[in-house]
Amino acid sequence: MIVAMPMSRGRLAAHFTKAQRIGFFNEYHQLITSFDNPAIEGNCRAKAELLRLIQAQKTDIVIVQHIGERMLGKLLAAGISVSQGDKEESIEVLLSQTKVLERRLVDASMGRASLNHAKKGGCCGSGGSCGSAGGCGCGGFEADSVPPSVLLQPSVLNKSMSHQGVDAPVAYGGFRPFKG
Repeated sequence: MIVAMPMSRGRLAAHFTKAQRIGFFNEYHQLITSFDNPAIEGNCRAKAELLRLIQAQKTDIVIVQHIGERMLGKLLAAGISVSQGDKEESIEVLLSQTKVLERRLVDASMGRASLNHAKKGGCCGSGGSCGSAGGCGCGGFEADSVPPSVLLQPSVLNKSMSHQGVDAPVAYGGFRPFKG
């Protein structure tokens, strides 16, 4: 089992994509490698690179204190579990708590809404088109980064919106429900 932890100053970083480094730990809680955080630049392409790094390390669980809903949704869609911790806790406590199910973030809505993404008009709001050279690259996954079986699971496609007073399946457009 590989656990990824965004770290700043030797502790869990307060925000996932703003961490200085990403540490990767094995099941014995030993640091096996760490990398500078490619997402520290803050743009969509850099965040996509962070996701690729986590996938390349065959990460099973990511520990976060705070994470945006878009990145949380992408991690979950990639089959990576996300456990919530507190930067005040020691690394050993955080690693030992990864199996506590009450700490798991299981839906993208459990992350923070991206105010900057909305201000920019979404991934294509600045005149570019998603996935083209003019777009920001945040519109979704590259074709081979997430197996279609994960994206097409009935639990993802037919999720009810009963918690919002609507009894209809959700149609997803970049992790945001839309009316179709």
